[in-house]
Amino acid sequence: FLRLACCCAGMSWPRFILCLLLSIAHASAAKSAPPSSRSDRSVAARHLLSGAAAGAISNTVVAPLDILRLNLIVSQDKRGALRMARDIYARGGLRAFWHGNAADVIRTVPASAVRFYSFAVYKAALLGAVPAATASLLSGGFAGMSAMAVCFPLETVRTRMATLGAAEGVRLVEYTRKLVQSEGAAALYRGLTPSLISVMPYFAVRFGAYDIMQRCYAGLPPDDERRRLLGTLSPAATFGMLAGMAASSLTFPFELVRRRAMVGPSEANPLAAMVRIAREEGVRRGLYKGFGLSLFKVAPSSAVTFVAYEACFRALTRLAESWEREELLRAQLELEAPDTATA
Repeated sequence: FLRLACCCAGMSWPRFILCLLLSIAHASAAKSAPPSSRSDRSVAARHLLSGAAAGAISNTVVAPLDILRLNLIVSQDKRGALRMARDIYARGGLRAFWHGNAADVIRTVPASAVRFYSFAVYKAALLGAVPAATASLLSGGFAGMSAMAVCFPLETVRTRMATLGAAEGVRLVEYTRKLVQSEGAAALYRGLTPSLISVMPYFAVRFGAYDIMQRCYAGLPPDDERRRLLGTLSPAATFGMLAGMAASSLTFPFELVRRRAMVGPSEANPLAAMVRIAREEGVRRGLYKGFGLSLFKVAPSSAVTFVAYEACFRALTRLAESWEREELLRAQLELEAPDTATA
């Protein structure tokens, strides 16, 4: 990955995405053996299914806040949250706050599945090679880039439908077809470079901080006061909320630049774009425009995501263990049956 970062400067997006995917494949093949047993495949399926369910549940719950947040981010006027909400309602009523949610869920299901599974794969490969906290942070960043690389066209369509396409009343497939016909297939990858740059630190902090807090919590003695306090609040929800808020606070300017790049002219250098926005619109009203609402959305979204993932993973694990016990019992009965018949 260090070699990838060094060689990708100045690349066009097709070569960048190719190098990224090849590096991910090489790292996974070299450091993490593919599932060779039924148990390994079961664990991989649990990560994928739990991540998909967590993404779908979380995004549907917070869709209205996300629609409002996206419209605030991409607009360049001085409208506040309440005025923007009235404008969205005037364009399409309550349904406008879930406009593009189908695209969002379709995008989120594979992206969240890839993100959680690749995080587990990268962490297993990095643990032992680097300190545990570093492994958590790097795994989160690589997982975010992997999911973004795979699902970027859906990310673009979802952002365009939530903002530019809100008044058109078209569905996902129809809107995608019109977009490709009018602007070309390259429009689906507009803003890819700032997106990959922004998701690396965001998911490094979000997944890394969550994993570090979970590991610290697991290491507390049973009679520790902090364990009792967190036990009453739900550790997954608390850690997920704190990790999401920290990630959003640290990387919000990158998020703003990449969202604007999807719906308008894209600048090759996201840092230069941030400097320009800060100069023309200011820091608070420009780079951090919509940050308060974004934080208000990210906190419950991140909490719901991790709670749903942990709950689904535990449920699927119990189900898999139950199936394994039944298979073992059935195998024992089949072995004992000939002995009984002989006797």
